[in-house]
Amino acid sequence: MTTVARILQRADPWLKFMVLAGTLIYLIEISLGATAGAYPVFWWAQCCITLCFTIEYVLRWLDDLHDHYGWHYPHSALGIIDLISIAPFWIGLCFPSSQWLQLARTLRVFRLLKFFRYSRSLQLVALGFYRAGPALRPLGFSMLVIGMFCSTAIYELEHPAQPDKFANLFDAVYFTMVTVATVGYGDLSPVTTLGRITVMVTFVSGLAVFAGILGVLGSSFFKVMEEEIDPNIDPLEEFRRERERRLVRREVNH
Repeated sequence: MTTVARILQRADPWLKFMVLAGTLIYLIEISLGATAGAYPVFWWAQCCITLCFTIEYVLRWLDDLHDHYGWHYPHSALGIIDLISIAPFWIGLCFPSSQWLQLARTLRVFRLLKFFRYSRSLQLVALGFYRAGPALRPLGFSMLVIGMFCSTAIYELEHPAQPDKFANLFDAVYFTMVTVATVGYGDLSPVTTLGRITVMVTFVSGLAVFAGILGVLGSSFFKVMEEEIDPNIDPLEEFRRERERRLVRREVNH
C-alpha cells in the first residue's frame, strides 16, 4: 500500500464526519433563509470542508498513479461523485453573482453520495443500475419518442385553444412528463377532442414502456441482491469487469 493510500485510509473516518457535517450545515443555512454570504460562519465552515475534500480529490488522483488500471479515477463513479462534492463551492467563488449559483449550491446535498465509497449496499444498488443500462437504452429511447410526439402534438392542438396555459413548447413538455409519470397535478389539461385522444394514447403507450423499464430494473436488482449473499464479491471490481465486457463487445461490433 502506498503512502497516499495509507493517508486516505486514515482520513476516512474524518471524511465521513465532514460529509454529514457539511450537509447538516447547509440544511441549517437554508432553514434560516440565509442567502449566500449572509452568515460568515456558514461560509467559513463550507470553505474548510470543501478544502479538505479538494485535498482528498487531489490525493486520490495521485493514488491513481500507482493503480495498474491506469487513469480511471477522474471518469469513474467515485471520481465524479468526489468532483460534484467540491464543484459547487468553487463555482460560487468564480461566479458569485451568477443566477445559477443558488441551484449550484444545492448540489452540496450530493456529498452524501460519498458514502458510496464505504457502503457495499449502495455499491450493489449502483451495480444493478449499471448492468441494466444496455437494456434501458432502447426503452429510454422509446419513451423519448413518445414524449416528443405528445409534447409537439399537444402544443400544436392546445396552443390555439389555450394560449395562456400552453404558451410555449416547454409547457407541453411539462404536461407530458406529469401525465406519463401518472402524477396528474391538474394545473394543465387538454380541452380539444384531438388533444384528449393524444393524451390517452400517450398515457397507455408510455405506461407500457414504463412497465418495461421497471421490469428490467427489477430483474437486475434481483440478480445483484443474490450476489450480496457472497461476501467475497467486490461490487467495485464487478463494475470494472462489466465495463471491460462492454468495451470488448463494442470493439467486436465495430
